[in-house]
Amino acid sequence: MTAFFAIDNLVVTTANKTLLSDISFAMTKGDYLCVIGPNGAGKSTLLKTIMSIVPLSSGSIKLNQTPLSQLKQKALAQHISYVPQAHGHALFFNVNEFIKMGRYPYHSALSDWSQNDQQAFDRAVEITASTPFLERQIHTLSGGEIQRVMIAAALCQQTPLLLLDEPTSFLDPHHQVEVHNLIRELNQQHNISVIEVSHDLNHACQHSQHILALKQGKTLWYGNSTEFINTQQLHQLYDQQFVFATHPQTGAKVALTSEFK
Repeated sequence: MTAFFAIDNLVVTTANKTLLSDISFAMTKGDYLCVIGPNGAGKSTLLKTIMSIVPLSSGSIKLNQTPLSQLKQKALAQHISYVPQAHGHALFFNVNEFIKMGRYPYHSALSDWSQNDQQAFDRAVEITASTPFLERQIHTLSGGEIQRVMIAAALCQQTPLLLLDEPTSFLDPHHQVEVHNLIRELNQQHNISVIEVSHDLNHACQHSQHILALKQGKTLWYGNSTEFINTQQLHQLYDQQFVFATHPQTGAKVALTSEFK
């Protein structure tokens, strides 16, 4: 099967320091990949490189067989959208206006708001249940509400690939579940391919399809998510011992950190 998105032998260096080295993986359309690893492993750098914010030093990144290096910024934004972490959003925008900004890849300076734009906006608002706070200012929203708005703006871009950088960090458990459920809905019901950076090991193993485990800028493990929790690399990845239990509702194997190294 032809890969929808593929990274081959990616290397990223800056100031004589290697941030990523020989990263390779491929995704089919509708795949859900979680990128995990300790702080400083290169997870956010990987997302920024995919978005062409950080230049690659060697290797390739292709979407539908086309190197991303051949796409101009607006064309790239029609294919890939991004949701940042759930903190630090000092954004003084009306929610309605901010979501509509997701249509920028389809506009020039003089173009008008079209029927296609409105349909994309309406769909994004409906899927994310953002209607109750459309007229509010973003900085007045809770962390969970802000993430819904960020995801709505990404949906308004109508991209086949969605990148998320720790989307549930700094959220309480209720809003973590809400955001995770929304991401899973986008993937399973709307066939949007997802690359999510996460520190939630059990979420990654239970809800994504594949896991890429990074350590010190290199691939420690890549494969089916359900297999990772059974590997020896789990201890190696975090330099931490784990104990395991069975989830009482789902029967899934879950990892718990041990007090002893």
